[in-house]
Amino acid sequence: MGDFNEIKKKLIEENDKNYGAEIKEEYGEEVYEATNNILSGLTEEKWLKSEQLRTEAEKLLARLAPEGDPESEEALRMAKLHGEWASIFWGDGKYSPQAHLALAKMYTDDERFTAYYENITKDGAAFLRKAVENYCDKL
Repeated sequence: MGDFNEIKKKLIEENDKNYGAEIKEEYGEEVYEATNNILSGLTEEKWLKSEQLRTEAEKLLARLAPEGDPESEEALRMAKLHGEWASIFWGDGKYSPQAHLALAKMYTDDERFTAYYENITKDGAAFLRKAVENYCDKL
């Protein structure tokens, strides 16, 4: 896998380059620093877990989105996996349905994220958002 510290350094640099100014402007210096602290404190074990969760959720997304049922049991499982993935970056015990919904909304509101999920499958961002909305409604 390579040196984990190098992977983490690259992750922090890419996050800063792609979103740093935007995070500072929209959410303030405190949220920006908190984001960097979470990424800096990421352990190799948590990183590997995040990659496993992301991969599993994205495989489900690629298979389920063309079927078009974001309320299916498998779509709810995909949304749960996605929430577990996100909460790794939010810090231990920091999952909240509100934050999960906001993240899913961002996937359809921000073309960078929409493009990422469209690259996985057609209408991927919209399907993921609907599945997360359904999942959070059931919590």
